[in-house]
Amino acid sequence: MKKYNFLKYYVLSLVLLSTSCENMLEVKPRQSIDSATALTTSDAISGAINGVYDRLQSTNLYGRDFVAIPEALSDNGRATNKSGRLNAEFNNQAGAHFGNWGTAYIAINQVNLIIDALPSVKDMTQAAKDAAEGECKFLRALLYFDLMRAYAYDPGAEVPQYNRGGVPLMLTGVIDPSQITFPERATVKAVYDQMYKDLTDAIAKIPAARKNIVYASQGAAQALFSRIALYNKDYATAVKQSTDGLASGVGRFVDNAGYVQAWRVAQHPESMFEVIYTTPENIGVNLSLQTTYTTLVELGNRARTGGFGDLVPTANLLAALESEKEGTRVLDIRRQLYELGTAGRGTAEIECTKFLGRSGAVNLDNVPVIRFSELYFNRAEANYMLGNEADALRDLNIVRTRAGLPARTADLKGQALLDEILKQRRLEFAFEGQRWFDLKRRGQDIVKLPLTIPFTDFRILAQIPTGEINNNPKLRQNFGY
Repeated sequence: MKKYNFLKYYVLSLVLLSTSCENMLEVKPRQSIDSATALTTSDAISGAINGVYDRLQSTNLYGRDFVAIPEALSDNGRATNKSGRLNAEFNNQAGAHFGNWGTAYIAINQVNLIIDALPSVKDMTQAAKDAAEGECKFLRALLYFDLMRAYAYDPGAEVPQYNRGGVPLMLTGVIDPSQITFPERATVKAVYDQMYKDLTDAIAKIPAARKNIVYASQGAAQALFSRIALYNKDYATAVKQSTDGLASGVGRFVDNAGYVQAWRVAQHPESMFEVIYTTPENIGVNLSLQTTYTTLVELGNRARTGGFGDLVPTANLLAALESEKEGTRVLDIRRQLYELGTAGRGTAEIECTKFLGRSGAVNLDNVPVIRFSELYFNRAEANYMLGNEADALRDLNIVRTRAGLPARTADLKGQALLDEILKQRRLEFAFEGQRWFDLKRRGQDIVKLPLTIPFTDFRILAQIPTGEINNNPKLRQNFGY
């Protein structure tokens, strides 16, 4: 297959803005964009922004890989070999990693083209232009953050001799070959500075009244900012943005009684930003999250097999979920999201049922990218790192008691408190795509069967596509590839 440099993808982006409309989200009026009139009207801008959301549905972004691969690479997920998928990632083979580079840069160029075009659009008010710009900058920050998580070390958690910086920063749209440049990798700090700037603009420009979780909102931008600040070890900002996000009115904290059911409805009530799929956009039985995680089609019915159940919880994860009991009864309600699958694809396994087909539609699930409860974890960890242990314990107990676990008392201090925050974070977001990145951002080894991956191992970072390296002499490959 011919490999294209992402800058060549940039030149194709104006065409892609039109063709992407064939598969846009069914959440705004969809418009066909002619290349001669592209991005000159409000309808074209709306359609183009929808096209960027559409990119997030890609299998190598939130359609599967940015949810499932972090579980396979880490100590949460075990490959079953029922289809052969995710075996290499589970075994941490060199090169078996994330592959979001090309898709992310196409989407970034689409965002850049929209931002560049906004000043000249005549049938939009300034307020509408500001809102569109804020929405685009939220999306650009998310795309750059995911590139950084895959291909670069996180601030304060580097292997100095292997650290080759962040990723190239592209902030202007490219529609003509004469505009192509070959940038080097920006520094990690420069990319984080840009994400901070984009999210600051997004929070200022997106109307506060917007609460729809399938679009960027102030609350979603604050939530993403809190996560990025935590990765950046900027704990004061993480606390502030978490607090603001919790007060934003976007998403809500689900109580114990509604926790399991929250995973059975079309849109998760905790979602602050969710990638949605309409019926024609069903990923299907090979690569959907449902087939990846479970053989079940409906809860409790082991007579009917659907997917493959390629990735199941490790014994270590299940033991952690079952670690607090009252007699023989497991207290943690989150354990109810794991049950025995069918034998239709081979040996029956305990499987994760967080993604079980939206409202009964097989292999069709919306994907929560940021959930409300994450902000309690972000704030708890950040407060702990700032020395505010009482505040950290308070947030920890909010999520512990929601899970059905007893509140911990003030005698939980120091490293034991941090360990419990990180344990509960692991249990809360298992099979949602956070575990690998949480271990990586903290510089921790990946301890799993059948092997341990030291943090100093080059396989912590993904391989930049070789076509990019071959076409851009300034672009340095990650060490070991």
